[in-house]
Amino acid sequence: MATNLLGPIRLTAALLPHLQKQSSAAIINVSSGLAFVPLVFTPTYCATKAAIHSYSQSLRYQLKSSPVEVIELAPPYVQTHLMDGADDPRAMPLKEFIEEVMEIFKTQPTPAEILVERVKQLRNAEREGRYDGAFAGLNGGMAVRFEQ
Repeated sequence: MATNLLGPIRLTAALLPHLQKQSSAAIINVSSGLAFVPLVFTPTYCATKAAIHSYSQSLRYQLKSSPVEVIELAPPYVQTHLMDGADDPRAMPLKEFIEEVMEIFKTQPTPAEILVERVKQLRNAEREGRYDGAFAGLNGGMAVRFEQ
């Protein structure tokens, strides 16, 4: 909670007066695809990422008339040491994730959300009427991994 939620909120509050004095500035908050379809084995993590998504939306609206852009980066499952995913072939290779994110920044300098293709299945599940299937698929697939 302190790292994923309170840290970004407190850091933003501390820096916001300075950022608002700039001709242009950006705040980038990192949520997760799990903010939209949670993994049952990490409920607190998923809840903090959902809270960061909500916070980012509200902050973006509050700052819409200011020079400060609010951008949300929502990664998918990426090959990192978080949850021992570094060697998991189901996870997106870190290099590919970084390259796709940087390409989005190059073509859209200040989008509201940075969504690589792999995360869109989670981000859009509710909107597309696929939430129950996405939830079952995500949690059924990961259950095998955690029960070993």
